[in-house]
Amino acid sequence: MFANQVKNVRTQLEMSQKKLANALGVSFATINRWENSRNEPSQLAKNSFYEFCESNFIDINELKKL
Repeated sequence: MFANQVKNVRTQLEMSQKKLANALGVSFATINRWENSRNEPSQLAKNSFYEFCESNFIDINELKKL
């Protein structure tokens, strides 16, 4: 589930929701909605998130198993 992926990455990188939002170019509220499964991101937003993960050496194949 994408919500678990976002929270897992944020926790691994020791980032607040606000810092992750800034890194991805979205609002704090967007990250909060993603983590709480209140909003499913677009495919473009997911791709951006996965690119961010790769740039931070997070294995997206393992991440997608969550």
